[in-house]
Amino acid sequence: MSESETEENPFLAENEPVICAICYAYKVDSYSPTFLSRGDQIFEINAEEDVTISVNETVDMKLQYSDTNFTAAQWAAANMKVEGHFKAFSGAASMAVETTEDSKYHTVRVDAIGVCTKNCITSKGNFATQPEKFLTDAFKEAVVDMTPEEIESRVGVFYPIRLQLGGMVKRSYIMEATEEDSEAKVTAELQAAFGKECIGASVASQNSFERGRRAANKNAKIRREWKAQGGNTDLWFKVGQDGEGQTEFTTAMKIAQDWSKTIDNTNVYPFDFELRPLWELIAEIDAEKAQEFKSYLEEKWEKDGNRHLPTMFLPSKLRVAQIPDTSKAFIENTFRVHKSVLVSESANAQGFLDNPLRLLDKKFYKGWKEAAESGIKEAQEIREIICNDADVTVEDLIDQLDEKSDERLKKSQRYLGFWGHDSKESNRIEKLNKGFLDKIIKRLRIDLTCQMSVEDWHGDLDECKTQVDEAVEWFDDNLKCMKSEERKADVTRAIEQVKGIQESLTGFLKRLEAESQTDDDE
Repeated sequence: MSESETEENPFLAENEPVICAICYAYKVDSYSPTFLSRGDQIFEINAEEDVTISVNETVDMKLQYSDTNFTAAQWAAANMKVEGHFKAFSGAASMAVETTEDSKYHTVRVDAIGVCTKNCITSKGNFATQPEKFLTDAFKEAVVDMTPEEIESRVGVFYPIRLQLGGMVKRSYIMEATEEDSEAKVTAELQAAFGKECIGASVASQNSFERGRRAANKNAKIRREWKAQGGNTDLWFKVGQDGEGQTEFTTAMKIAQDWSKTIDNTNVYPFDFELRPLWELIAEIDAEKAQEFKSYLEEKWEKDGNRHLPTMFLPSKLRVAQIPDTSKAFIENTFRVHKSVLVSESANAQGFLDNPLRLLDKKFYKGWKEAAESGIKEAQEIREIICNDADVTVEDLIDQLDEKSDERLKKSQRYLGFWGHDSKESNRIEKLNKGFLDKIIKRLRIDLTCQMSVEDWHGDLDECKTQVDEAVEWFDDNLKCMKSEERKADVTRAIEQVKGIQESLTGFLKRLEAESQTDDDE
């Protein structure tokens, strides 16, 4: 944090003790690394009698992995002891890659978190057991006069019973996921680009992640966030920069140690909260308003929690081991024919080399033989990859074969010896080698296109279901508001549309069942 930011620290009013952080309500805030920002003061306490202050100076860094099964919002709520209200953080701890539109693909999120703890503040005595007795008059008046929306925006939604003071930095990576992704796989991918703590940078991050795509899958989008509070956060921008005399990237832990030394009572922030819902205190003032406030928040949080509901995984990169058996058979047959031709060409060239009468054309026959033998070796290597390499993707293999094909093209255009005589036969063989590669590339591209088409097809079906669900929801919400004549006309039209959709889907279902039966028979 720069000096100007320190002066504007919203958690520290002028001459206010830092322990007063426990006297405030807190609002959910997507711009804060803690997902919380300070609301209005709701308690008046005696610092010496009502809280415990313990010194707990530590520096720690960790990685937190979230996916559809346990989201970042659930992590946040669990850490703050309000697990039952995790949807309150669904917007702030978003799992969506696109902030402006919904995505149908599952996502994973990794939060690289660095914390520096200075003090721990905990409520005690009557303040811990009967906090309602410490409420300010201003808060009591606000409960009576304000609407639930106003209480949320002006006062807050949670109150703390314990918190840490210090600083926090957080770099978040939210990315589209395939079904094959796991915590170990995703973490390793990020660490390769950003260092062990996933806060640094490297060439890999600039080459792929900087363009908004994952290194492991260029079709997968990624969104990155950076949030920091407490001390001089500008130090964190040194992570990943080469310094004079350094042989490795500056480590995040080294920066964390330096950063911790800049945190004091003028620039600390609260984090690592233990919270309670604010409506528990409101109930002590106005039970009806408390229920109204609770219902308003839970309805809002439910909508927030349902904004990102992915329906499918991002299609995995097709691996060579997954191509159809028909394609493998085609490639195997193409290999055998090509190898047979090259073996014959090599033998013919060797026959001429063994003939003493052909010594003057030695370069001619040697180039011919070398082109045939290198083609055999290359074809065998490609066959080995297709038969035994379970990890290589079709995309990567096509890229490799494209490069080899370009090399063969260049070799087929050489002009060696008098009037190009010495390269005449070798050029012919190189054209055969290029032809073999191009046949394999063409077949693999067909497999790749088919996979993409199938994934798009399933995506269209999911989109169709979503549109039907939205139409039903619209009718449920709006039908009663229509005038009787409009309602009758719209309902009649909708009936005809639904019958048409039903008829189309019934026919489609029969086709799919027939196709499934055919596959079973085979």
